[in-house]
Order: sequence, then C-alpha cells, then structure tokens
Amino acid sequence: MTTLLDGGMGQELIRRGSPRSAEFWSAWAMIEDPDLVRGVHADYVTAGCDVLTTNSYATFADRLRPHGLVDRADELCRTAGRLAREAADTADRPVRVAGSLPPLRHSYNPAPDASYEELVDEYGLMVEQLTEFVDVFLCETMGALREARAATDAARASGREVWTSFTLQGGTGPHLLDGTPFTQACSEVAADVFLLNCCPPEQITESLPLLREATDHPVGVYANAFHDMPTGWRGRDGSPLPEARPDMGAESYAETALTWVEMGADIVGGCCEIGPEHIACIRQALGTGQNG
Repeated sequence: MTTLLDGGMGQELIRRGSPRSAEFWSAWAMIEDPDLVRGVHADYVTAGCDVLTTNSYATFADRLRPHGLVDRADELCRTAGRLAREAADTADRPVRVAGSLPPLRHSYNPAPDASYEELVDEYGLMVEQLTEFVDVFLCETMGALREARAATDAARASGREVWTSFTLQGGTGPHLLDGTPFTQACSEVAADVFLLNCCPPEQITESLPLLREATDHPVGVYANAFHDMPTGWRGRDGSPLPEARPDMGAESYAETALTWVEMGADIVGGCCEIGPEHIACIRQALGTGQNG
C-alpha cells in the first residue's frame, strides 16, 4: 500500500493571502492568521493524504531572529504541531502527523556553516517542541550529510519514527548536494525511511532507482513544481521565489507520481507548488490503480 503525503504549505499560504516572502510567510500565517494554516491542513485531509506535515519549516530561532521574533520560536513551533494534530484528529480515517525538521542554514545548501554538534543542539529544541504532536519526524530538504545526520540523530532521541529526505535542487548529479553518494548517506544516516524532495520531478525520476538500490529501507519522493530555480538560491538573502511550472498540473503530476510508485517508491506526495488538487488526483489514481 502506497503512503500518500500532503503537498506544500508555503505556496498554498501565499495563494490564500500570506505575504510573498521567501523567508517568513509560513510563520507569519501562524501569528496573523492561523486559520490559513488550518485551512491548508484541512484541504489536504479532504484530498485524501495519509500524512500531514507540520508548518514548522520557518519556526526555528535562527530563521526568526532577523524578524525580531526569536523569543517566539518555541510558541510558533508548538503551534505548528498543534494545528497539524488537530486537523489529523478530526479526520474520518487515520491520518499521521509528520514533524518537519528543515535545513537550519539555508535551503539547498551543500555546506551549512555550523558543526554537527551545533546542529544537533538546535534540532533538539525543535524535536522537544514538536514531539507531543507528531507520529513521525520528517527531516526534509537535506542537502549535506552533516545536516542530515544531525537532524536525524536529534529526532531519534524522541523515540518517534524518523524519515530523512534529501534534496537534489541545484545539484548536478544523483547524489546529495555536498557530493555524498546515496549509498554512503543511507549507511551513515540512521533513518527509518529515505526520501527525495523539493527538486524537479525529472531529477527525482532519474535518481529514484539509485536511492532504491542504496537501501533496504522504504523510500519515498515528493517533488516541487518550481520553474528555473537558480543554483545558489538563498531566500534569506533576498532571492525571489521562482514561478510555478505551467506543465505540472494535477493530472500531469499524478501521472508522474504513479510512475514513481511503479519504480519502487513506497511514499509519494508533493512539495512547493504542489497543492491539494494534486494530492486529490494522486489519491484518486492510487485508489483505482493496482498500487492503491
């Protein structure tokens, strides 16, 4: 049985009225209009997802500090967990909650400017804030081995299942952005599930077989639908968000997701620019196909 993740949160919030900021929109919504977040979660549940992801991609101290909100990191992280938990608990079927542990030193970064020990400590704070609300931790958009190990090790201390997802966005080959081969990453990162996320669908299609060969653990994928994401993009430094690709509508993306299932993906879903309509289309396809 294929597990269906939800889709992206940030771009959905923008579509529903959150400011178009590369840095702050998802945390802004929980301060100014938490009903936006509730609505996105609810729509993913209606679409048929099996797992909701907490809106905690921008709720850690280092990311909130430039906005003068570092003292609200604990509150916002817990709020992200609570909102997802409430949405899952009101579903008419079992829906799990995944606690998002994001990159702490820029997304798509092959060289985080922090030691393993520093990253473990920072991730540990998020784990402590989210544990009571989540069923699994999702260490996502990991570009460097050190970062992936730190997030995963911190999450393991919770006793929850841990999924670790690597990004290929901006990379030039089927390996982590820092050059680590999948075989090494899967042997040195103590995750229960390995995934690929937030990169073009074509890159995932190319790399999924290598990830599948690299581990005996379940594997999953969830792509973005950004158009021409530039190498070295840094939202914190003012890089603008790219536009959505016009060729990744719900039906097209669902067809691609089914291809990934046929290639051995145990988990599929969506990342940036993949919304509830995409997830609903995948749900329908899985429900009528031999993999559903």
